[in-house]
Amino acid sequence: MTESINAWIDWLLQTLGLSGPSILFATLPLALLQSLFGFFPFAILIVLHVSVFNVIGGMLISWLACNVGAVLVYFLFRRYLYSWFDKKWGSKLKRYDKWQRYLDRYGIWTLVLLRTVPIIPNNVINFMAAVSPIKASAFIWGTVLGNMSYIWLFGTISSTLIVPREEWNGFLTWYAVFMVILIGIFIRRHWGHLQEDKRSRMN
Repeated sequence: MTESINAWIDWLLQTLGLSGPSILFATLPLALLQSLFGFFPFAILIVLHVSVFNVIGGMLISWLACNVGAVLVYFLFRRYLYSWFDKKWGSKLKRYDKWQRYLDRYGIWTLVLLRTVPIIPNNVINFMAAVSPIKASAFIWGTVLGNMSYIWLFGTISSTLIVPREEWNGFLTWYAVFMVILIGIFIRRHWGHLQEDKRSRMN
């Protein structure tokens, strides 16, 4: 499936005659479509951006595109399509009930986890947030931090053939520091909730 999508994107870029920085005319609309339909892994766009704009530039562009796509889809569904989506698709989100509860309870931090580790498709995360009581500001912060985590990690992995190993190791080291800081803040802010959840599981 991924190979077919890669071939399709390559065909699209060749057909449109896009190369170098001009690939943004294709990749930015694709980022929006991915946030809405989730029909291909966002990692494909990260690889494209890194190959053209180098590691830092490629990750930055990917991060901005992913954030804009997620926020636009969130507001589109929350403000205009909430009732329609909840009626038509709400039942299909039952399989993600556990994560929906975590999203309602931990807000930003659940978004950070779900966007870092692709447990749930990106577009489904946007839909879940749109039908949850999470505030728009919390969604934006969770999306910004979660996408930073995801793109930092997968952008580094995808750049292994582009940058020297010592530079690659440096990206991973700083990523580990970033994650330790986030985990520390999460534990400090939600220690009480974590203890409650632990007691409920034991009972």
